[in-house]
Amino acid sequence: MKLTGYAAVFNSRSVDLGGFREVIAPGAFARTISDGHPVFAVHHHNMANILGSSRSQTLKLYEDGQGLHFELYLPDSSLGNDIHTLVKRGDLTSMSFSFAVNGASGEQWRETGSGEIERTLKDVNLFEISTVALPAYPASNVSARAEAHANQAARNMMIKRAMASRLQAA
Repeated sequence: MKLTGYAAVFNSRSVDLGGFREVIAPGAFARTISDGHPVFAVHHHNMANILGSSRSQTLKLYEDGQGLHFELYLPDSSLGNDIHTLVKRGDLTSMSFSFAVNGASGEQWRETGSGEIERTLKDVNLFEISTVALPAYPASNVSARAEAHANQAARNMMIKRAMASRLQAA
């Protein structure tokens, strides 16, 4: 079972976080992804609900043009099965992440034209990504895939092509 999606989307605004909003700049996760420290995937920011980790390579993270993309291979456990079912049914559709800003240059504060305070995250230390029901960043997303089913479908297609090729050759 596999989950994929975006734990964070670049240049999209968060909900009101108590007097300010956040925006994530492209590249904000690049350093922390490449430095090799473990990042965990959990449910609702609870480290007792571990779903995977970069250390075991059950969690793969990378930045692309849209944001912080992830691939998570869920454990064959009641928690893993429950999360997969909730995502597949559409009950869980969002992601979140926990982080610390990397020094003074890791963030930038400004007042917008409408008078709102906005913090731009430029360089963060990522600790975990989480499946959540109520995200701070509504643009985040998660979807479920059954890896075994996808692999079987690919095998069936290859078998059909091989059989068609043999029939044409005969």
